[in-house]
Amino acid sequence: MRKITIEWSYPMEIENILYDERMADIGIYYITRRFGNHISDLYIGKTVYSFGSRLESHYWYWLDKYRGKKYVRLGTLVKPKNISEDDLKQLIGDAEATLIYCLGDQLLQNKMCTVSCNPSQRLMITNIGRRGNIPEQVFISDEDWIV
Repeated sequence: MRKITIEWSYPMEIENILYDERMADIGIYYITRRFGNHISDLYIGKTVYSFGSRLESHYWYWLDKYRGKKYVRLGTLVKPKNISEDDLKQLIGDAEATLIYCLGDQLLQNKMCTVSCNPSQRLMITNIGRRGNIPEQVFISDEDWIV
């Protein structure tokens, strides 16, 4: 099982995310909303082109059904380092699948990877930074997932 570390950014309001300096980076993004004192996990996605291109092209119409402020955290792979571009893109895809599978019952909008996760996509993920409701350690055992 491969091990990776994802560093999560501070949550930014979705209306302002495209102005962030990291829009040229690639990785995982995590959308939440705050309504009153309650925070809901809405969606985890990935981009292997750039956060800017993915978030700009994302159809946000589904966000309108959720009241409150919507936020995005950007997750970038900080370990392993010095890997090929193809390997990085594969790890981003595998990280998205693993996170969605492990957090599937919390995510209100993800439909893919919530019931099963291909064994070849499974990773041991350490989450650092402003990870919100994402556990510090996430991995899938042969029987189930463990946090």
